Amino acid sequence: MEDVLSKYIGEWGWLVVTALFAIFFKDGVNNLFKGLQFLMGSDFDIDDIVYIKGTKKARIVRQTIWKTTFYIYDTGRKLIVPNKSLWSLQIEKDLPDVKSDELKSN
Repeated sequence: MEDVLSKYIGEWGWLVVTALFAIFFKDGVNNLFKGLQFLMGSDFDIDDIVYIKGTKKARIVRQTIWKTTFYIYDTGRKLIVPNKSLWSLQIEKDLPDVKSDELKSN
């Protein structure tokens, strides 16, 4: 019996450890991946003025791998959002002023 258990644990034990790691740390790994996507993207930078869900005017105060902090102008409070939830916030950013002729040519 011990020989059978040690044989299968030795061969397949790494799968069990990998599966347990994936189950226990799924949220952390997902949040890390989303944070890296947000940081590496050039869409938003610190001190950008954005609109959350089209109505709340906010400024991006801090971006880390795990969370992003916004300063909400209407309430004077800060909003800390885990990076995995950023995509559901519908964040909008004003584009710089562009003449209508330039838009037509593109």
